[in-house]
Amino acid sequence: MNPTLSYEATPPFRVPLSFFLLACLFGIAAGVLLVIEPRALVSRWTPAALAMTHLITTGFMLLVMLGALFQVLPVVVGARLPAAGRVAPAVLVLCGSGAASLSWGLGTASTLFMQAGGGLLAAAIAVFLALAGWGSRGCADGAGSTRDLRLALIGLAITTALGVMLVLALSRGLAVPILQTTNLHAAWGWLGWGGILLAATSWVVVPMFQITPPYPPGLKRYWAALSFALLILWSIAALAADAPQWAGTTLLAGSAAALALATLGLLRRTRRASPDASFRTLQLAMAAFLGGALCAVIASISAQPWWAMGAGVLVLHGGFVSAISAMLYKIVPFLAWLHLTQARIKAPNMKRLSPDSPVRRQLLLHALTLPALLAAASGNALAGGVAGTLLAAEFTWLLINLLATTARWRRAQAGH
Repeated sequence: MNPTLSYEATPPFRVPLSFFLLACLFGIAAGVLLVIEPRALVSRWTPAALAMTHLITTGFMLLVMLGALFQVLPVVVGARLPAAGRVAPAVLVLCGSGAASLSWGLGTASTLFMQAGGGLLAAAIAVFLALAGWGSRGCADGAGSTRDLRLALIGLAITTALGVMLVLALSRGLAVPILQTTNLHAAWGWLGWGGILLAATSWVVVPMFQITPPYPPGLKRYWAALSFALLILWSIAALAADAPQWAGTTLLAGSAAALALATLGLLRRTRRASPDASFRTLQLAMAAFLGGALCAVIASISAQPWWAMGAGVLVLHGGFVSAISAMLYKIVPFLAWLHLTQARIKAPNMKRLSPDSPVRRQLLLHALTLPALLAAASGNALAGGVAGTLLAAEFTWLLINLLATTARWRRAQAGH
């Protein structure tokens, strides 16, 4: 174990686990929606595409990320979250109900559900940010994971504010430039929140779980801060009517590509004798981020709608869902083992808590779903139906595997 981490500050296992399990249901819902609306991905602006996007981003991704932060902030940053056990269920309910309401509202053009979803999500994030801010008082800032986690939380706040503005624009007629605000919302969500959070956690978990050298010191010191500064400059420029979108998109895509290339370089230097499925899936995630960055640049200069959809599929499913799935298969059994060990219970090793075979098969299904989703972005109904079925099956299997690890943890507890 990493001696610089405060494992004694880890919250109860049920805190992050409840977020991880609920998140899978939103992935299943996204797949079911695509089966029902197989031409949803023909454009980023269809109601079904907007609903699917938010089932993945505010449902699956946000829930997993908040659940992980309840674990990461005390262990990595040293934040004191004494009320985490009481606050986490409230955040879980607010976030889950908000994601469901917002997605339903976007899919059905219901202003009532849009407003309810936006309000519930804003409340969930406000409660979490207040807890994180209060608990992090006095923690050393510095460079690396601690500073970058704080930048990610600021990125989350900005993403949320932009999202609330869009909800009010769609439901109450708030006068904002819809296209520019939507692009800002997406950029801050993908890079300012998700990307920087992924980097901040990767500085720790990639060397720890994938047995690689540390990230280069210069990358750890400057990448997140430079990406954040680029986002601010691009946001200011994007609001100017004459600002070329392709220039800002290229800079942001280049920043994301730099992190992906650095991670791929580290993974090539792993000391693992035989890399497992989660290792390969993390490689897939970084390759998908590179492809998504390229598609985003092309989309900024092309009128062909597939490039924007291709960027979304590659970044969200190929990049974030891949990386999150790979990390869940390392983090959940590790936490189960850690809590058993801290309770002085003889713990099975992590391979017994999460056997390779079902993990490998589920991640293979995940990899097969990606090209199916890219094909569905052409608007072909058959491709959409197949992709939706695979997507629902992928997340169902992920949920089953996580529940199986949980059951083995409970059996070890009961057998003590």
